[in-house]
Amino acid sequence: MTEYNIKNINKKNDPCVKDTWDNYLGAYFLEDGSAFFKLFTFPEVKNVILEIKIRKEPIKSFNMNNIEKGIWQLILPPGSINNEDRYRFVIEYKDELISVKDPCSMFQDAYFKWSKIYNHSLFKWTDREWMCSNNSKKISRLSNDTDKTASVADLRIYELHIGTFTDEGTFISAKNQLKKISDLNFNAIEIMPVENTYSFNWGYDGVDKYSPNHTYGTPDELKDLINYAHELELNVIMDIVPNHLGPDIAQLQKTGPYIEGENCFGYKFNFEKDENSLYVRDFIIGAALNWLINYHCDGLRVDMTKFMCSDYTMKQMVAEVNYHCPCAFLIAEDGRDNDDRVTKSFTSDEIDENNFHHEKFINKIRHNDVSLATIGFDTEWDFPFHKQIASMLLGSWDCRIKNISSLDYSLRAAQSRVKYPMSHDEIGNIDGTRLISKIMVNELGINDKICDCCHSLKCKIAAHAAHKVLAALLNGELENMSDQQRIEFYKGLSLNCDYSINEVFNAYLNAIQMHKLAIGKVYSIPGPKMIFQGDEYASISYFKFFRKFSTGPEPYLREKGYEPGISAFLDSKLSAVKVCDKYKYINEGVEKFVKDLNILCEKNIALSSGHIEKTFLHEISDTHGIFCKKIYNEIVSVSNFSNVNYDKNYGILFPKGQWKEIMNSDNIKYAGEGKYLNGNLSDEQYKYISLPAYGIIFFERI
Repeated sequence: MTEYNIKNINKKNDPCVKDTWDNYLGAYFLEDGSAFFKLFTFPEVKNVILEIKIRKEPIKSFNMNNIEKGIWQLILPPGSINNEDRYRFVIEYKDELISVKDPCSMFQDAYFKWSKIYNHSLFKWTDREWMCSNNSKKISRLSNDTDKTASVADLRIYELHIGTFTDEGTFISAKNQLKKISDLNFNAIEIMPVENTYSFNWGYDGVDKYSPNHTYGTPDELKDLINYAHELELNVIMDIVPNHLGPDIAQLQKTGPYIEGENCFGYKFNFEKDENSLYVRDFIIGAALNWLINYHCDGLRVDMTKFMCSDYTMKQMVAEVNYHCPCAFLIAEDGRDNDDRVTKSFTSDEIDENNFHHEKFINKIRHNDVSLATIGFDTEWDFPFHKQIASMLLGSWDCRIKNISSLDYSLRAAQSRVKYPMSHDEIGNIDGTRLISKIMVNELGINDKICDCCHSLKCKIAAHAAHKVLAALLNGELENMSDQQRIEFYKGLSLNCDYSINEVFNAYLNAIQMHKLAIGKVYSIPGPKMIFQGDEYASISYFKFFRKFSTGPEPYLREKGYEPGISAFLDSKLSAVKVCDKYKYINEGVEKFVKDLNILCEKNIALSSGHIEKTFLHEISDTHGIFCKKIYNEIVSVSNFSNVNYDKNYGILFPKGQWKEIMNSDNIKYAGEGKYLNGNLSDEQYKYISLPAYGIIFFERI
């Protein structure tokens, strides 16, 4: 058989690839039309047969070559198999023939059946200039102040879930909504995992790590979405899950020694157990490179990396991505309370090895012969900051209590990390309600109005009651109820009360101001920022935990206060709560606020790639200020975490110089009152300003 250079799997002129990776598993077309197949299976396997199924033709069988222990490979000449033809592997193991799909399948539309071979080169990309980093909106890990590209610090991320982002829940329908995100001046979308799971779910229980979820659409349709995002100058971050497999695991267990026990999420990978671990690492690193190279993603968000239970695999992933896709950036969701090692850059010695002796460097990592003082991710999700912001608005959150000094400490450490008010996790993994509904519980004192119930469920019942009361206000139902109907409505929510419409509306207005404050505080700190879908216009739609698997009983988790099945999925659609015309001005005002925050950060480098020069805090009044600076650009923001308004009588010692207000959350155009605004400030260093309750103001040095 002709010898083929496997490096031809990737076109050498691909703008997003520095060099090609040699450790590919799976099935690919080579540049000359040949088809390459490579499988990692049990070392004890006696034989592997590749079967090809072409429509109504008889199944074709080919014996694969055992090139090393556990690794089988075959190259078929051009014409042997065509794009989207089906194939599978038959493993002779322990005197049994086992038919399995490709664990690295690029196109999988049925769980137990055949895989489809997919030719990535057939899609016609139009984003070459973007991928070549010839665009100032392109985020690059290598960016510096003289480059054409932007840096990771400039990220303004919109996190979205394909299944709930639109009514249709497809790649095509999501693509049609991207212009709205671009128009709001976000510069990146982060797509929650689309690893194939054969059902509706969040995406974190994927079993086909290389294949897009077929319920969302085809690989080409996902590429079309990404290509269009680049046309709109939106960076694309793909969320990947290297820490576990979901319940639909049977096929992978039959295929090879990929799994080593379980963790709190599901079945964990065999990254460090034995000699097979090297190939399992290749499997997961190949999945990461797949989204970057074949789908032109600009970065990856790597889910709960600490549960990979292998910092060596984390470091190896970083080294391979940095080398093969130099511009791509990596975001860890690590969960070790900002362990500095996770985002500490490789040392100069490691960088030199990475650049000039890459194979040697990788070999050392593969044998766990490197320091773990540097793991090398570009940034990470900032759990401590989010928790402190939530505690400031809710009184307490996840063992943290409202404390302005603790907030000050957390935000100082947040500058290089991804900051957000609440992500999908904090919404869905608690009770499915958003920050606004959680605030409403406090504003209406709902906990004290709940009829006798199990203590463990009281908080969840309160959150769901607040959501339903608010939904009834916003869709106009509450206003159309008689007094008796309203009492019965509250009673049906296990509430012993009779809130008037004005009580509910005033509580909602306070919640809106706090919602804007939370987002504004995120934007007041230099470095990457993120909000979750719908928060840009203060959506109160649920985002519940929902999932359904193709095998076994439904593992519903009722302790969340609801059943995570199809009804939870439908409740989580962004369009699930309809807002009547009377209240739409509030959504429009919040949306304008978020858009202007994005513009503010784009125009002021102090709020993107700058640094915090100084902070000031007043514990008695729960007020906090930040002075950010970069070169000529200086911004001061002042945040009020109390319910007290100040009318030109709040005294603050400003940095020397003249300052003017450039943005105020109380502005009428942001659904504020418009009463507590400031113009140019006096020349005195100690200045008296107007400061709205639960408000945030930005000042610029003149």
